[in-house]
Amino acid sequence: MNLKENLGKNIQKYRKLNNITQEKLAELIDVEINSISSFERGKYFPSPDNLVKISEALKISFADLFTFSEEYSCADYEKEIIKNINLIKNDKSKLCAINSFIKSILH
Repeated sequence: MNLKENLGKNIQKYRKLNNITQEKLAELIDVEINSISSFERGKYFPSPDNLVKISEALKISFADLFTFSEEYSCADYEKEIIKNINLIKNDKSKLCAINSFIKSILH
């Protein structure tokens, strides 16, 4: 299972624990309901801003979103990150968003 799929499972798990529907979560974070479904299925990775909104809406820490029962090594995470960056390497706005996100978690 990859990072997006594990994240999606956590979003779904915490959403259900909070008795929040996909529709309600979409409303709380101001996205389309299809986006929530895509996040939970591991099809798309939420933007950094949406990750923060999701953790706030689900009343969990940001770290909880990325705490998985399946263990990944640092090398696994690095490979996944590099693969995803390569997908957006020509998109300045997405690279800027990722850079801002990385800076935010380092402080």
